[in-house]
Amino acid sequence: MSTTIRVSETTRDRFAALARQTGRPMTQLIDDAADALERDLFFTRFEDGFEVLHGDKRAWTEISAERRAEEASLSDASS
Repeated sequence: MSTTIRVSETTRDRFAALARQTGRPMTQLIDDAADALERDLFFTRFEDGFEVLHGDKRAWTEISAERRAEEASLSDASS
């Protein structure tokens, strides 16, 4: 299913040029752009949350203790 969306002529021209350069349809490029924006937003929010956690001394101490406790299980015993 598809629908029509309004974009500026400049944006339409940019996607048309990208479609020509990549040989991919504009609809796929728009899907890819939305996916990239979602990933970017996810990691921005993740990093922001990590900074908040890092700023909470008590929580950060707990996380650090958990990491130290789990370090042994992360080593590869087969080498």
